[in-house]
Amino acid sequence: MKTLAGTAEQPEYDMNSSSDVEPKKASASYIHDLLRDRICSLEYRPGHMLRENDVSAEFSVSRTPVREAFQRLSLAGLVEIRNGIGTFVTQFDSEQIESVFQFRSEMAALIGRMQTRDATDDDIKILEALLERARKLKDRFDVDEHWKINHELHFAISSLVLNPAFLEVWHNLYFQAARAWYDVSRLISADAIRLLCSEITELLTALTENDRAAIGSIRRNYINYFRRRIVDVA
Repeated sequence: MKTLAGTAEQPEYDMNSSSDVEPKKASASYIHDLLRDRICSLEYRPGHMLRENDVSAEFSVSRTPVREAFQRLSLAGLVEIRNGIGTFVTQFDSEQIESVFQFRSEMAALIGRMQTRDATDDDIKILEALLERARKLKDRFDVDEHWKINHELHFAISSLVLNPAFLEVWHNLYFQAARAWYDVSRLISADAIRLLCSEITELLTALTENDRAAIGSIRRNYINYFRRRIVDVA
């Protein structure tokens, strides 16, 4: 089971209970987050069919939380539920990609205008660690590690924003765009790593200065850079 730190709540277990007591079942949110990450990292590629029975068996749960997870994925545009047929990972075309990236670019510019918290030493340490990991990819590109670093970077920066309505849309757009960028990054790995290291370096400076407007501008710039690479490869 693929998991990413900080992206999905873990099922709860009582460490003091006896071995005869069943652990709490995985929640719909937990199942949703893991399936979402698998879709965005292209473990489940467009057209892949998700079967309720298989997912229920994997997480040892009834169909109810699985159906709830599928509904949330559908609302985010990541799967299509075809009644009487099944649930399929959605396709994405050039027009959809352009629309999503354009919207993300404009939203990024708004980060400096949203209610945010000050960056802390811990925030800076997180980005420093991500930069160190990203630099190691120059010697040996690992698509899963590249995905994880980008994923953790997204949430590290998003954690500064305190506006829940903004974050709901921002996260949905990120997950819709992620599949296209990670698919292309496999083909231009050296350039993808260069951009990643450059973005984290610039964000570190902005965080150190607590410059919210700069953080938004940097994110916007690199979203546009990624969009151009996708267009070029296509």
